[in-house]
Amino acid sequence: MIENEMLVCRNMSVPMSDGVALAADLYLERKPGTKGFEARPVVLVRTPYNKAYVSTRFDFRPFIDGGYAVVFQDVRGTSASGGTLEPMMNESRDGADTIAWLIAQPWCNGQVGTTGPSYMGGVQLQLAVRPVPGHETAFIQVPAGNMFGGSMVYDNDMLALETCAPWTMMMAASLLDRFPAETAAAIRNDIEANNLPLPVMLAGDQLSELVRPHDLRSLPVARHVPFWHAWLDNRENPDFFAAAEANSKFGDVTRPLMHFSGWYDLFLRNSLEAYVEISAKGATPAARSGQRLIIGPWGHRADPGFRQFPDSEVNDAAASAAWMNLHLRGKAHPLFDHPVILYVMGENRWRAESAWPCPGAVRTVYYLHSNGGANGAQGDGTLSITVPATDEPADHYLFDPANPLKSLGGHGVTGGPVDQQPNEHRKDLLIYATEPLDEDVEVTGQVRATLYAASSATDTDWFVKLIDVFPDGRSYNILTGSARGRYRKSRTAPVELVPGEVVAYEIDMWSTSNVFKKGHRIRVEIASSDFPNADLNPNRFMDLSTATAADYVIAEQTIFHDSARPSSIELPIIPLDRSRKWIDTPFPANPGGHYYGKLEDTEWAFQAQEMEASQLRVP
Repeated sequence: MIENEMLVCRNMSVPMSDGVALAADLYLERKPGTKGFEARPVVLVRTPYNKAYVSTRFDFRPFIDGGYAVVFQDVRGTSASGGTLEPMMNESRDGADTIAWLIAQPWCNGQVGTTGPSYMGGVQLQLAVRPVPGHETAFIQVPAGNMFGGSMVYDNDMLALETCAPWTMMMAASLLDRFPAETAAAIRNDIEANNLPLPVMLAGDQLSELVRPHDLRSLPVARHVPFWHAWLDNRENPDFFAAAEANSKFGDVTRPLMHFSGWYDLFLRNSLEAYVEISAKGATPAARSGQRLIIGPWGHRADPGFRQFPDSEVNDAAASAAWMNLHLRGKAHPLFDHPVILYVMGENRWRAESAWPCPGAVRTVYYLHSNGGANGAQGDGTLSITVPATDEPADHYLFDPANPLKSLGGHGVTGGPVDQQPNEHRKDLLIYATEPLDEDVEVTGQVRATLYAASSATDTDWFVKLIDVFPDGRSYNILTGSARGRYRKSRTAPVELVPGEVVAYEIDMWSTSNVFKKGHRIRVEIASSDFPNADLNPNRFMDLSTATAADYVIAEQTIFHDSARPSSIELPIIPLDRSRKWIDTPFPANPGGHYYGKLEDTEWAFQAQEMEASQLRVP
């Protein structure tokens, strides 16, 4: 509870350059006995999730206590703001227009910092890649955006079904008053007919059961949303998503930024790429030297069913306030002397690094091996640094889209580290594992896989997982990468597979930091589905958005691992004798505290005196 007097001015009208007005709530503290307001720095949070709701779950006490004004704004087309929601498409311009308005207010001293996770992080990244007077810095948490491949809509080749479909349905349910009456009634009918708990996001079995009877075009609730169809229409068209893309503009960044993410977060790659590219190519020395990176062992949401890591909870509100104090108040903090801070899983502690990728990593290739029977946990697949023999037999399995491999964890919006054992009896899962390790092996950096594969189908998918297998049999997912056959030559110009043709797929497995402990095994798993994390491939070269069970084809899949076609995984291994700078938990959360993934489930109470905009005057 904030004890000092705090005031709130609700639904201030903020004009955009195209004439649309966005609504914002202002929170600020007034010293006892005074009538006016001193000019001060402003912390801005822009959200599609109703600013009044978010304000009760976003602990902004550290900002108020630090003498900042805090502004929550409904993005275009949501809650009290005007216009139409086109996810991420207007955020760069709208953010810049909002800051231009803020720095003109008498209670703002001309300095604005931004903060917030997920969509609220994505709007910051888009803002940061353009010159915006008054925008001094940003604390960018797990930024959504880069929708063509950055996991909000498409995860490289795949539709990120577990993320974008529930998000579309959730937004539709929360914005019913924005739709024409007939459309709103149809959405309500879909919600009732399918017994959907909207506006809560669906996940797991509930999402699978909803999706399976439908093609993507006719998915309940989503089928009534224009941007859902626009996303499906533009599977192979990056130009459509260009307004939401920041990756090509990192060389224009002029200011210091904090990049805050999690190893299992669906937007991890956005954070890593931004940190690396701006550090190397930023437009100013302040930008190049001022990037910072913090990565914990988190998914996008907290879940007690995930593998839990000790000493991992960070108070992101305190971290964000300290970052603002550094750049808006000139108050140094020793943790920001470290360019990179990582949680090393397995070792289960935090480490400071001078850069990312971490210096000293030795890229080491592990090859797949078997006698042709790597199917399931009882198969004969092995993994080692030994190059395969000339005549090593291939592995085979049948993939039936009607019986897909169930998603267990991963890096979707509800992803995280989950024991994979429930899937490992299946014969359509190939498993390759090392012998129990005779010493610790630390893998920190980007992992890549090379898969030599053939299919009887004209299109199909490949999923590769890196797994940490414990001596007691528990097997936790570390990373997942994927490739879609039709895009083997080009994402923008798909071509059908030639049945039986061997294709070499280079697969981005994302990045991690994990110590495979002595006695553990390093395991690679290969399948052709990960549902509902990704959309199902019918094993047919057709419009994937209209595919139904009637279109499914059972595919005969082959994975090669001989000397001419050595399927493998490349691991960035940190040598045991390399020096390591271990540190205490950065900004540790108090017992029962939070990191960003828990904000949706945490509500804090505060009292604020309501005031009108006319009362906002300086002494």
